[in-house]
Amino acid sequence: MKIDLDPSPALTLERKIKMHEVREAIIDRLARDLPTKIELERFLNVVVSEIGRMIGADRCDLLQLKGRDELRISHEWRADPKVPESKGTLIPFGTHKLLEIFDITEPIKINDISKHKDPTLKFFAKALETRSLLIIPILVNGDVIGLLGLHDTKKAREWDDEEIAFLQSTARQLAIGYQYTSLYVAQEKESRRTNALLEIANRLNSHTNFNEVSEVVLERAITMVGADYSALGVLDQTGKRISLVSFKSAEGIKPKRVLSLVEKHGRSLKVDTFAAINDLIREGKTVHLNDSQLPLAVRLLFNTQLGGKSALVAPVRVGGNVFGLLGFVWGKQSVFEDPDIALVEGIADQIGTALQRDQLSAEVMRLKSELNQRSSEIIGQAPSIERAIELGLNVADTPTTVLVQGESGTGKELLANLIHFNSGRGDKPYIKINCGAIPESLLESELFGHEKGAFTDARMQRRGRFEEADGGTLFLDEIGEMSPQAQVRLLRVLQDGEFTRIGGSEVVKSDVRVIAATNIDLELAIEEGSFRRDLYYRLSAFPITVPPLRERLEDIHPLVFHFLDRFKEKTGRVVTGISKDALRALVTYDWPGNVRELENAIERAVIIASARQIELDDLPESISNRAFAAQAHVRHERARAASEGRNIGIEIELPATMDEVERIVIDATLDYTHGDKSRASRLLNIGRKTLYRKLEHSENEQK
Repeated sequence: MKIDLDPSPALTLERKIKMHEVREAIIDRLARDLPTKIELERFLNVVVSEIGRMIGADRCDLLQLKGRDELRISHEWRADPKVPESKGTLIPFGTHKLLEIFDITEPIKINDISKHKDPTLKFFAKALETRSLLIIPILVNGDVIGLLGLHDTKKAREWDDEEIAFLQSTARQLAIGYQYTSLYVAQEKESRRTNALLEIANRLNSHTNFNEVSEVVLERAITMVGADYSALGVLDQTGKRISLVSFKSAEGIKPKRVLSLVEKHGRSLKVDTFAAINDLIREGKTVHLNDSQLPLAVRLLFNTQLGGKSALVAPVRVGGNVFGLLGFVWGKQSVFEDPDIALVEGIADQIGTALQRDQLSAEVMRLKSELNQRSSEIIGQAPSIERAIELGLNVADTPTTVLVQGESGTGKELLANLIHFNSGRGDKPYIKINCGAIPESLLESELFGHEKGAFTDARMQRRGRFEEADGGTLFLDEIGEMSPQAQVRLLRVLQDGEFTRIGGSEVVKSDVRVIAATNIDLELAIEEGSFRRDLYYRLSAFPITVPPLRERLEDIHPLVFHFLDRFKEKTGRVVTGISKDALRALVTYDWPGNVRELENAIERAVIIASARQIELDDLPESISNRAFAAQAHVRHERARAASEGRNIGIEIELPATMDEVERIVIDATLDYTHGDKSRASRLLNIGRKTLYRKLEHSENEQK
């Protein structure tokens, strides 16, 4: 598109001299600053202000490319605060698209936009709030890298040819400054990247154990890239799941909400949950994204829970294969340039190199991540279980003794895992002992060790669990089953941090964090004389109660599908789903064995229902018989109501589709009529053939 140029009036000598002085000042500034220091932002601000004043425009601005498809007004000068501000405005046209409409390699002057009917021109005028416009291209090697714009916002103006020639000359000087600055900035970024990677390498090389330095490296990496969060994840042996092994937040960023989210949904997730992560692992390429690229549900989680707007995720390679992922999250929209991506990839490569050198740490890290994956997943959204998780995270990073209370099978050990792995002792020993499974005569030896000859068969000295757990955590399950004598010795350890082995006199000191668990009422045990009151008060410094499954019915659905996924993978069986009747039976069951009983029920059902969906009779008889009995009782009550000539209501669980609601109503009506389809069709006010068709359709849907 060619813009017609109107004849221009000649400039006065005074204006010509002024333009010459401004151009020389720009050239002098470039000549003085380029060899020593370059402050491009300040320089461009000075340029637009000097040009705007000299030309006498309402506004002078600089448009620069933002990506391939947008222009952004990056610098602006206004003659008066009343002139409309446009700095920061994004125009959804890249230079390539503009070239299809205008020849922007040449100056464009439009004395009065109101006289032009071109829609694109009208769009620009509205976006820039201008009446008269002059655009001068800034070219580097024939490519347009930016546009210099002069505006009169209220009235038409005739742009002079000599003004245009002056501005073209100025634009050439800007291009020179841009070229030198780009080279300078690129060298500076490369130098900073090299120094940063060297610092990371030095930190990694200064420790023989990678686990000891991983968090320090993440902390330093966050500072280098300016992110809010950083995390390191490790793939399991199958490459299908990734587990969080290290997490750090920037100074001033409180990560408790993020860690709570991690524990709520599990420390591991399936790789195919997010297509981008799956592609990253398969192709080994860094993923950079902004929240606008995410599906709505994921974007809401990313924004509200992580406080994230942008992220970079790079593969960590060990031996040429993707071992894990290094991720950074920013709380603001970020445009990632090549040097930024190169820095993150460099850090990931340094971590991979350190792990390859320290194969033992790599293997331990992978095994620990799989342990976390198996044992630290607490599935639940009920307020009571969320409260237990919150309390666990609150106490995790303290040395306080914790007493976890709850019925058998509720997940007390999982809560203990959560506390240990989120404490400062997460990479230290974690010893578990079931006090009720060890004979009373052996429990003290198991806990505190013994000296050689302390009793028959004590042929050598043996360290107890308290010594083995030094620096870490000791989980004492079924603490209520401990003998009175063992209770006395345990009380001393909790009070003084020291004990003696059986048969010995040497005092052994041990720094152990104790987490105890019980499924009995310890206060009742105290009244009965089987448990020491002083030990109870020492253990219950921070009590946490894990609720029974019958009090968190809203968690049964997610637990069912969690166990379905686990046992399909474990057994290799293909199960297409679970019927509504079976799911309803699981929800209405009272679960005396709690989550453990549900887990066993799903494992059994997956084995039985191979290659089809789980039905009601695939569940254990204790569950299915109760459901069948409830169904029979409902049918009997409906038939009884019909024989007595009274109405009866039905219950419909929501959400439900119209087909499901229809089937419930038809089944209830058939129960009411003792299976008489003719009478049922009359009560439903539909034809008998229609009833048969609907029944046939429903049976086909259930197959």
